[in-house]
Amino acid sequence: MSSNVVMREGKFKLKTFELTTPIDCKVLKLAPYCARADIYESVLEPTVIAEFIIVDKVGIFNRFNFLEQKINIDFTTYEDNKDANVSYTLYPISVDPAETTPDDKGIVYKLTCVSKEAIKSTQIKNIPLVRKKTESETIINALLQLVETDKKYFFEKTQGLQACNFTELTPFEAIDQIRLKSMSSKYSGHCFLFYENSKGYHFKTFEGLIDDGKKKIGDKYFTQVALADVSVTGSRWRNILGLKVIQTGNQNVTRLLGGGKVLIKRKNLITGAVDPYTVDPAKIQFISLNKGSISQNLTTKNELSKDEGRIELVYYDPTVETAEQAEARSLRPYYLSFLFNTVAHITVYGDTTVTIGDVITCDIPEHTGLTLGEDRPFVESNEVLAGNYLVTKCRHILSFNEGAEYMQALEIVKDGYGGEMPRPTK
Repeated sequence: MSSNVVMREGKFKLKTFELTTPIDCKVLKLAPYCARADIYESVLEPTVIAEFIIVDKVGIFNRFNFLEQKINIDFTTYEDNKDANVSYTLYPISVDPAETTPDDKGIVYKLTCVSKEAIKSTQIKNIPLVRKKTESETIINALLQLVETDKKYFFEKTQGLQACNFTELTPFEAIDQIRLKSMSSKYSGHCFLFYENSKGYHFKTFEGLIDDGKKKIGDKYFTQVALADVSVTGSRWRNILGLKVIQTGNQNVTRLLGGGKVLIKRKNLITGAVDPYTVDPAKIQFISLNKGSISQNLTTKNELSKDEGRIELVYYDPTVETAEQAEARSLRPYYLSFLFNTVAHITVYGDTTVTIGDVITCDIPEHTGLTLGEDRPFVESNEVLAGNYLVTKCRHILSFNEGAEYMQALEIVKDGYGGEMPRPTK
């Protein structure tokens, strides 16, 4: 495990959990009143979403307008590593109708919260600064300044210049438009994401996340033990408490990310000529999560690309920097089909060093129910499921009762099956 002091499995250190009260701006410690907190992070969302279940048995919230409050929460599983903290300031946007508790001695409130920037973004329209051509990261930096963020942001360098018109769009909607037009200066996938986690805002490609994640994987190794309640004895392995394979591939996600159109044609703005832009999937070199893995989805995608009923027309001027937009849009469906070969959900003991955009290793065994001896505490790896995964969604689940626990529910994706199984070093 990490050299830092790690808490017991399923336990966490709560540093701050408070509600700013109205009028006098005093703070109220929320732990005695909160039954559960769920904090949702996703590489598909520009904001974190949190839900808090508040139980009031003494009437302390009777005069509260929760929509005028803010909630600060800060917790960790590593007491001596400040970089491992999960820390958010969140603002309630809805309060579910109050319910009585089963013992009829209290009222239950469900608060749904988002970040300040998400709320501010909805209040800004008709953004100035938008028509001149400039790099994607410059535009996004300006849009984040409009929502007055003080959070860190992490950009992957883009290529080409963008000319944008953001009429009737909010800043976050504008960033989503930029995301679809951007091309990486380093990677071939050209599928940019814009999301928030506790580290700040990120504008990166899947390939950039994979490349960085594999270098920083550290001790993020998980396995599912075949026998219940058996501690893992391998050197860095952690327990997978629950596993559910969602499906092979995810067409809904690929369409959401801009990969739904599969046949690209280019129209030359100077000559007026229209021609198809073809891709040979055998020659595409993507950054891979798992060396030597095989994906059948690329062959399927190549067949779909022959469907004349699904055409996207890309206008281009061969004399300017945006001439390769057709390449970006042609490659994106292939790359997303390649990456989302296997989608799974796992439940693990909470670890605040694991977040969305990370790469983790999962050794999922064939479920025979038997181990292979003391030297091999887990059975043979499942060829389809075992390997490196990218964390695309993370749900932090905290309870505040006497047996307070911290769990994580992770959505993870991988790019194929087979290949070399990564192993942690001792």
